[in-house]
Amino acid sequence: MRPTPFTLAFGEIGPSRFPAISEALQQEGTEPTDRDRFVLLEPVGRLLREIVPDEASGDGMEAHVLLLHQAYLFWASGQHVYEISDATVRQAVTDQQITTASPSASQYLQLPELRVWGSPNSASPPEPLDGMFVSTAAQPNTIDVLAIFGMRPDRPGFSAVGIEGRADPDDAGAREIEVAASREDGSQAFGPMLAGGTAAGLYTIATAGELLLLTCRLLALLDSAASP
Repeated sequence: MRPTPFTLAFGEIGPSRFPAISEALQQEGTEPTDRDRFVLLEPVGRLLREIVPDEASGDGMEAHVLLLHQAYLFWASGQHVYEISDATVRQAVTDQQITTASPSASQYLQLPELRVWGSPNSASPPEPLDGMFVSTAAQPNTIDVLAIFGMRPDRPGFSAVGIEGRADPDDAGAREIEVAASREDGSQAFGPMLAGGTAAGLYTIATAGELLLLTCRLLALLDSAASP
């Protein structure tokens, strides 16, 4: 198994610092999924002051908050990693079944290396999508997703993009995700946008809707096509 972003960013400090966060959550009676209250906890604030660079922008601070929250939920729920195969990605690209149900409160879906690409923001060049942290949120049928782009041995960090989505195969919510994933140029969702991408069997995440759609389709396939 490849290293995960949790291992890279919190493998050393998580086991020593996260128990204090767990204790603070219990003392405050706060649900771990409540990010607004999570970030106000004293051990969370102390850890953020240590890991966020002094020159970080507001967006940079928000990215660290999202990452720390997802990392804590991942740690607290048992650090479940699902290695997604090439075959599963190919099936998810064309499958119509989606769900927000997941095996545990938090997990990491690790994609095949260099198979799916996307730009973390409009000003960034395309980067490989390593995978997604997926956790249940406070609202029913709702998930929080933190996608991790650009993990590679020669880079000390990575890019992270957070989204929230709600989907249910039995109601209109599922179709709304399909509409959100449509591209302005009319091209097919997940179609490659890199030169030579079609011949190389690559896929592109062009919008937040596509990212959410791929996540929900992968969740629907976990029982039969991925292994923890």
